[in-house]
Amino acid sequence: MTMLEKTDNDLPKANDEKVSDETSIPITKKEDKSTKIPIKPSVKAVTEEQAKEIEAVVEKQHEGSVNTAEEAVEATKATGNTAYKDSTTESEGKEQEFEGMDPRKILDNFSETLRNKPIQSLKKTVEALTKAFEKEMTSLKAIQRQAFIDEGGNEEAFYFNPPLLKDFNNLIRRYKSDRSTYYKSVEEKQQKSLEERLALIEELKGLISVEQDINATYKQFKDLQKRWKETGQVPRIEANNVWKTYHHHVGHFYDFLHLNRELRELDFKFNLEQKLKICEQAEALAAMEDIPKAFRHLQTLHKKWKDELGPVDKEHSEKVWQRFSEATKIVHDKRRYFIKNQEIIFEENLVKKRAVLLQMEELLVKEFNPKTNINNFSKTYNGLREAFFAIGKVPEKQRNDLWSAFKRTSNRFSKKRNRFYKTLKKEYTINVAKRTALIEQAEILKDQTNHKETTPQIIALQKQWKIAGPVRKEDFIKLNEKFRGLCNEYFETKDTNRNQQNEIQKENIKEKMKLLTTLKEVISSDNKFNEKDIDRMLSKWNTIGYIPRNKMSINKDFLTLVDKAYKIIGLSSGDITQKSYLNKLDSIKEDDNSIRKEVQSLNRRISEIKQEIIQLETNLQFFGKNQDKNPIVIKVHEDIVQHQKRLDSLEEKKLLVKSLING
Repeated sequence: MTMLEKTDNDLPKANDEKVSDETSIPITKKEDKSTKIPIKPSVKAVTEEQAKEIEAVVEKQHEGSVNTAEEAVEATKATGNTAYKDSTTESEGKEQEFEGMDPRKILDNFSETLRNKPIQSLKKTVEALTKAFEKEMTSLKAIQRQAFIDEGGNEEAFYFNPPLLKDFNNLIRRYKSDRSTYYKSVEEKQQKSLEERLALIEELKGLISVEQDINATYKQFKDLQKRWKETGQVPRIEANNVWKTYHHHVGHFYDFLHLNRELRELDFKFNLEQKLKICEQAEALAAMEDIPKAFRHLQTLHKKWKDELGPVDKEHSEKVWQRFSEATKIVHDKRRYFIKNQEIIFEENLVKKRAVLLQMEELLVKEFNPKTNINNFSKTYNGLREAFFAIGKVPEKQRNDLWSAFKRTSNRFSKKRNRFYKTLKKEYTINVAKRTALIEQAEILKDQTNHKETTPQIIALQKQWKIAGPVRKEDFIKLNEKFRGLCNEYFETKDTNRNQQNEIQKENIKEKMKLLTTLKEVISSDNKFNEKDIDRMLSKWNTIGYIPRNKMSINKDFLTLVDKAYKIIGLSSGDITQKSYLNKLDSIKEDDNSIRKEVQSLNRRISEIKQEIIQLETNLQFFGKNQDKNPIVIKVHEDIVQHQKRLDSLEEKKLLVKSLING
């Protein structure tokens, strides 16, 4: 594909007699609509010498209609010096591949190639196979002729027609027949596409004269553009003229749309956005190291600009085309430099590719361990691999050795990565077993009703789950979903029970409030009450049950009133203290945790008092005899007596708690 010419607003009218078969490089200067300017290509796609060389390898059997279609296909492949040299190099490589091969193997290879590969891509392969086969037949013929003569035969009577030769000729005929059929099919498709495009042009002309809503007309136009894009290639001799005619009438249609400025501006805006993207892509191609590849991509961009997009507004038309032309010129300049300095560039590419290979080998020296981020490692390696391919071709002599080194490095990476995944798979299996065991434990705990003991166990399982180690993503999703479901089920049940308990506690606080009010009324009234009345109220208080934590102060208020009531009926302080403690024990007798805390508190206080008594007795030893009347000594003895009383009281309380525990 060669360069395209300007396609925006100011297109010259197509002329069947003056439209060139070739396309031109970008035209940056606007053309007058009324002036017909002949199109002069400034870059020759193929020189006369190259054209002769290319035509020399075309089969004589494919003349006429087949030859026309074949030239259209081959012309695309043989663009410029680079394409021609590449094809020559490819032929040499294939000849080397088949050189010295056994004739039977050549036949088998030929037959398999015809079965499995597209017929249009076999030309170089068939030429190489034919050359190798003819060489082997020539050698075999010479050997058999000499043997015939040595046995006394007449040289003129020698006849050479082995079955292999007959089989090979049959394959050649089959190849030529299939190739002829293919190119006839190509020509037919191109002719059909030409007819379709000519019909679309006629349909486009009709849109201008049709009387209907402008929006409906515009929709028809967009549909027509889509169908134009979907049609295939047309015969090369007609391509330029058809395209010019189409865009000439597209310009007329946009003039027709001038009355509906909004639709026109929307389409201009879309075309501008797409063309700016093409400019950016073309500018990016200038940075590519693989010049032939960049040039092929550039042709694709020109085709899109030419066939898929319409004009832009006049304000941006010249600017955007100039930008695209400048990017195109850079790629063309680099391509010309590449053709001129091909061998030097290949040597530079060889150095670059060897440097990339060295980086890949250095990367593979690193050892994998369970903490290795294999994704980042693979990403780095793949980046180097892509850089290797992006560099471009190298000299033919070093190509095979370089490719072999690259394949060895790739195989090392694959083996190393596979070993890592095998080790990782074993670790995953162990971790799956761990997580499955945690799920089984959660399954058992989820139905437990003793939430005070079960909740810490569930939380412990969740902590273990977090450190259980990695597993395959699919396994983790499945296992994690199950484990979380069990935990959520437990906590939902717990919340439900808590809500029920909250309702019960609300009722309990109401009962205690009523009992507290009743006790207040009893104390403040003139009615007499006795110890049993207070004991009954105290017993009822203790049987009510749990209340919300933020309401616990009501217990203290009630016990204070009870002590006051006991004083009113004449109980001593010791009796009141003992009753209060018994009441306390009665209130916690169903709570093992509270009993345990009470025992710990008593033991701590007993230990503290014993230490204080020992300290006081030690202090008395510092005083001499006959110091009984010393005020300090008297005070120490009094403190010891008080501490002993407290100690006895605590010991009694401890006995009461033990009796409560023992039942």
